[in-house]
Amino acid sequence: MLEVHCTHRAKICNHSQVAEPLHRHGWSASKLWNVANYHSQQVWEDTGKVPTIRS
Repeated sequence: MLEVHCTHRAKICNHSQVAEPLHRHGWSASKLWNVANYHSQQVWEDTGKVPTIRS
């Protein structure tokens, strides 16, 4: 199966208005990543299996 990944580029023209909200979103995303990564490591150590997404 072929997977296509697209990258979008944008230029921020009103940086002074959006800098703080973008910073907060980036900070939140990094915290979510850390939690997911920690959980994955725990599952790996406990089961020896790669964690999967449950639907």
